[in-house]
Amino acid sequence: MSHLHSLLGRARLPLIIALLLPLGAAAQTHADVATTPADAVDAATAPSTAWSLHIDAKMHFPGNPDIVAHHWCKPVSGGLIECQLYDGDGPDARLVGVEVVVDAPTYKSFSGYEQQLWHYHKDEIPRVSATLPDLSAGEAAQVVKSLEETYGKIYLLWDPSQSSLPMGQPGVTLLPR
Repeated sequence: MSHLHSLLGRARLPLIIALLLPLGAAAQTHADVATTPADAVDAATAPSTAWSLHIDAKMHFPGNPDIVAHHWCKPVSGGLIECQLYDGDGPDARLVGVEVVVDAPTYKSFSGYEQQLWHYHKDEIPRVSATLPDLSAGEAAQVVKSLEETYGKIYLLWDPSQSSLPMGQPGVTLLPR
């Protein structure tokens, strides 16, 4: 994962640098946010900022595997990458899930049962027709390469292919192996 974080921090990916990574001392830790009064939180450093790595992928919704899940991702503390999953890219897109991404050493530290809930990105990325629509082909190839040795776990809040409202049981989506 540190390779991904270092890749995202290099000048050859200026869009990612500007949008994904917190800016030096301006970044707050979780502890800083928890102790800061709500009226003093700076919108530029709030947890909702920097969800800017855009990845589109299929096979995330069991009811219709051809529907695209629109991921908006950012690296967070602890070496994780978190992605918000939406049913579209427009202003009315609905949050339908979350994906958490870890590096190989972290994945290998999980129990066998826990490992079954995760997917290996080197296998998954080509199968789900993943694209990075906001990056050039060269930048996208670098990001994809850096994600290959990572693992993801998808928490589906609801399946938009089954209902236009958040109905049903939330759960972990297991991608076909």
